[in-house]
Amino acid sequence: MIIMSKRTLVGSFDYPIIRATGTMSFTDHVIFAYEGRDQTKSWRIEEIQCWLNPMVESGGDGRTILNYCLSTDFLDDPEAGGTPESFRTYARQYNAQDNRGIAWGMTDYQNRDATTNDFRVPGQGIIPFGMIANGRRAINYLILNCMVVTENSALAAGETQVNYRIVMSEIKIDPTESILHQVRGMAQDVDTNRPN
Repeated sequence: MIIMSKRTLVGSFDYPIIRATGTMSFTDHVIFAYEGRDQTKSWRIEEIQCWLNPMVESGGDGRTILNYCLSTDFLDDPEAGGTPESFRTYARQYNAQDNRGIAWGMTDYQNRDATTNDFRVPGQGIIPFGMIANGRRAINYLILNCMVVTENSALAAGETQVNYRIVMSEIKIDPTESILHQVRGMAQDVDTNRPN
């Protein structure tokens, strides 16, 4: 394993409509894609921050939760119709047992309904946006999966933006190891307690 260079990905994307009073919603966003003949490249996640824009029509005083997972492959969408059970089933893919996940996090926000302009404040203080990363590597894709739930009234699509900053190290690996990381990154619910 040879560490070659560091790369920082910074960006944001519009979140779709946030439904009212605790109804779950989700979106996924490809933030990195590598397609090339050189399969000896991989990227290890070093540092991640993820946050919602603070100056927003908040929908009233209450709380909002941003739950997110960085994955190496697409997760299965909730069933058509979006029942609460189908969203809970979708959310279970954010658990650490799903091999597609390589980093996870959650931020709790307090929405404030001010006289002239609304805003949201993170519950953990200044820049509490770190994610738990397990040192796994990405070979082809990084997908940021997000769920937002609010106690308040619905927020229109595009009113909320999800922001991210990801620092990763490029690591040279041999082709056999590359194949193993790719297979593991696409596998679901693999028992990682077995000997490697």
